[in-house]
Amino acid sequence: MKVLPFKIPKTIDYSIIVQIDKGLSFYKLLHQHEEIQLSYIVSGQGTLVLSNSLHNYASGDVFMIGGNMPHLFKSAKGAGYSHMISIFFTKDSFGTGFFNIPEMNEISGLITTTANGLQLKSDLETVQSLIHRLSKASKFDRLLLFLKLLQKINNAKKSTLADFVSVKALSFSEGQRLQRVFDYAVTNFEKEISLKLISDLVHMTPPAFCRFFKQHTNKTFFEFLIELRISNACQLLTSSAKLPIVEISEKSGFSSISNFNRKFKKVKNMTPSAYKRRMETHSNYLLV
Repeated sequence: MKVLPFKIPKTIDYSIIVQIDKGLSFYKLLHQHEEIQLSYIVSGQGTLVLSNSLHNYASGDVFMIGGNMPHLFKSAKGAGYSHMISIFFTKDSFGTGFFNIPEMNEISGLITTTANGLQLKSDLETVQSLIHRLSKASKFDRLLLFLKLLQKINNAKKSTLADFVSVKALSFSEGQRLQRVFDYAVTNFEKEISLKLISDLVHMTPPAFCRFFKQHTNKTFFEFLIELRISNACQLLTSSAKLPIVEISEKSGFSSISNFNRKFKKVKNMTPSAYKRRMETHSNYLLV
């Protein structure tokens, strides 16, 4: 199967494509497709790599990914069973100009803002229920539920995921190179990774690789690597294992606790200890 571009299997019976992924991990290769993707993480934990950004995901999360945005859901080690329901559609799934008719004014802006990716921050239970119902509905009911779903998401609180989106789709060769880099990084982030090693991986000189990576992500490889390590640290800080921060630092690829604290604060605007307390407080609040 080609990594890029990725083709969503279509059927003549439906304009809205529903895909259910179940297993020990999700499709873990960097890929892109023309369809807008709405995904509900029923169960699972890991990291979403989206364009130039990294985001932890967990059970209950809902994301909207814009068309042609390179992305992958990387399941965390030992996270257990993964289950995701995804809905795919394009601006023209219901005919050219459908989202521009007066009756669609309320949600036409939502379709535009998905270009940078969105994560739902409120009304999660309602949206999750609609996605479950839509995944089992047929034809006319599926369309009605889909429109209701977009209306709910449009009115809910959301956060933008990526601050940079490439103006052009990745070519197959470019996608292969980024795939090798991302796959190596997410698998080996706890180890030391040199610029020469990562450049050799994609058969480029270090200067050429640096230009290539910056062009397609708007950040350096080592900025991306630090964010990946911090993302892993955040998962460990909120896990039930209750590991010491020093051990979390080591498991996330940092050579010293002082370097870990400095980098963590730069990315998250708070110390690891403060982040852990904040997440524990939030978790306790949700249980009340």
